Amino acid sequence: MGELLIHDNRVVGYEVDGAQRRIVLHTQTDYREPQERTDLIFEGVVAYFFEGDNFGNILFGVDELPIPQLVARHRRLFEEGLAYHWPGAWNASPEASVEHMQSVGARAFEISSSYGLCGWVAATSYRLQPASQPPA
Repeated sequence: MGELLIHDNRVVGYEVDGAQRRIVLHTQTDYREPQERTDLIFEGVVAYFFEGDNFGNILFGVDELPIPQLVARHRRLFEEGLAYHWPGAWNASPEASVEHMQSVGARAFEISSSYGLCGWVAATSYRLQPASQPPA
């Protein structure tokens, strides 16, 4: 098996485990044989936001960016979340969110797609791993 890639992989499901602070996106290649399944695993999740799930999501990639840049890009979202303690009670302001996420060692990962689901995850780690389940 070569390098794990997720470009053009279809998202076949995802799990959010709040207690374990873990998010896993399960993906599968549809454009080559043999089909391969790759999991995107985020651990130590501090905050996340997904949108546009259309049940046929095709990933473009995942890029890391600085926490301050993530919050600046989504400042309005963080400001709207204040009333609901989203993404956490520590969100007293966008600046407080940056400070908190940096203090716990979070890194920002932006998920882009060619079709459907996109968003971001702030977590202490991210890795790709071959999935243990056979292709669907």
